[in-house]
Amino acid sequence: MALTRETVMRNLWASPALFVTASLTAFVVVRSDAAIRAGWLFYFAGWVPPLIALAACAGRGERPGVGGVFALAVLALFGILFWLNHG
Repeated sequence: MALTRETVMRNLWASPALFVTASLTAFVVVRSDAAIRAGWLFYFAGWVPPLIALAACAGRGERPGVGGVFALAVLALFGILFWLNHG
């Protein structure tokens, strides 16, 4: 059971990379008004999985570790870059 929980937590922490890639594609490749709105939706949806993982860690009294730092740093960094280019 612990292996399954660990796998789910790792996937939750890693998922912002997929959301950032989808939003970057919408912003850079497609470039239409609808794509820019979709890019922001993808970006903000990317915050949901790590926040769920953070809540699960807090509920169990664990530290998020490197995965949490990576996920939140990626989202914060790309959020600033997206805002500077499309804000």
